[in-house]
Amino acid sequence: MSAAARVQPQRVVIVDDTADLRELLRLALTRGGFDVVAEAGDGQEGIDVVRDLRPDVVLLDLAMPVMDGLEALPTMRRLLPTAKIIVLSGFGATQMSARAVAAGADGYVQKGASLNSILDYVRDVTSGVPRAPRPLSVVPPPPPADQEDSVEQTDPTSTATTAVAEHAPSRPSPTGGGSGGGSGSGHTIPHVRSDDRVESSPASIASRVSSWEALGMAPYGIIELADEPLFRIVYANAMAQRLLGHASTAGTPLGLASPALAALVSYHRLDSDASFEVELVGGNVRATLRRTGWSVLVYLDSTADDVGLLRRAIATTAHEIRGPVAVINGIAETLGWSAADMDEEQRNRLMASVARQARMLDSITADLLTAAQIQRGTLRIDMQPVDLSAVIEGVVTDRYDVKVVIEDERAVRADPLRLEQMLSNLLANAHKYGQAPYTVRVRPAGSRLSIDVVDEGEGVPPEFREHLFREYARANDTVAKGTGLGLYVVRTLAEAQSGSVTYTPGDPHGSTFTITLNAC
Repeated sequence: MSAAARVQPQRVVIVDDTADLRELLRLALTRGGFDVVAEAGDGQEGIDVVRDLRPDVVLLDLAMPVMDGLEALPTMRRLLPTAKIIVLSGFGATQMSARAVAAGADGYVQKGASLNSILDYVRDVTSGVPRAPRPLSVVPPPPPADQEDSVEQTDPTSTATTAVAEHAPSRPSPTGGGSGGGSGSGHTIPHVRSDDRVESSPASIASRVSSWEALGMAPYGIIELADEPLFRIVYANAMAQRLLGHASTAGTPLGLASPALAALVSYHRLDSDASFEVELVGGNVRATLRRTGWSVLVYLDSTADDVGLLRRAIATTAHEIRGPVAVINGIAETLGWSAADMDEEQRNRLMASVARQARMLDSITADLLTAAQIQRGTLRIDMQPVDLSAVIEGVVTDRYDVKVVIEDERAVRADPLRLEQMLSNLLANAHKYGQAPYTVRVRPAGSRLSIDVVDEGEGVPPEFREHLFREYARANDTVAKGTGLGLYVVRTLAEAQSGSVTYTPGDPHGSTFTITLNAC
């Protein structure tokens, strides 16, 4: 009687730009009887690996730098006509699964599903069992009616309004006359607060909040212009500053802030209740003019655009959050069924993954909070002398493989936490869209210091460069990850610290993002 032939395990290649997730998938697949023969961090590297190893199964992420999964998929299918290629991504199945299948995928599983369910799905696909794409998660049921009734109802604007009222400079009434409204200390974005004291008493709010401070919190843009040929800006609230695309201080001619708006205001200046559409940096808006005794008020309504921005922001942020959440959930699941079998080194590696993914979530929520503070005009900046070497070391240690070059040892005047946020965003941006090697260089710039973040990727397409630092800006053809807030936050924080941020294309390729701040 002859011995039964030994069945060889199916050979798997995992292609995903998140090393922590690759490790979890490798543990799960190995536990399930598969042989993970290689891993890759982007589509091009994945093509090279499958060309050399000819695996039976490929798990392929969609959103990756250098080459994304949809680009790599047709080539992999030609190289592996009989292999099973399963797309793994955080995008919604209805959005991307049809495109992935059309490009040659055999299945689609969403990040966020449990490792056991992903393993079951891979088993079914490789054994020929037809399966629909796995759902990401189950939406929790609504709370019982008695719990809903017990939720305290609060006014979401009361806290922020009071905080601004305590620190905002006093302004004249928008309908009052006199030259006091032309003061050179008008609101600019961001509005700097000195502390976070909050008082929520309605009576206190009523007594403290002036009409100008209330308008500063308005969800539409408001600009007061001096009624003279140059239409100098007297006041612009936070939303108006965002729509104009940059901070415009009191006394700035409207023509410098927005030539298109200035031309239309000049044309309609004598009309009663004139209303027209105009394209601003922040999007297309409807402008309405109102006249006071000595000035012109311009109301900028961008409701339709803001709804579109909000929808895109929710979609991209949800996708960005899914990755870290999937890794953290996967680690918890892995420790649940195999912690006793792991050695100390492997457990420490998983715990380090949790820390990395938690920092990523913290970075995302920090950008969301900062963007909200920018819109409300309540951003807080704490300026002080800062040792750049210490901040850079804190950002790159245990997170990035970066060469650091310090050519100037002077300190800068900045907010250390905001500076760390800016550097983290630029380095994350370089890793998402650029290529190694990465360099952070500190160099003199006269009385200032410049901090360069350099990568050797393809660089930013010329047609997209003017949009780089706008809110929710993302190139239309990219599948790479990102909320579209990172560079917008960097630009606004730099301006809030009397600095700037610029982009310079490399020669012949690569990107350099430069933060310039005042030296101490």
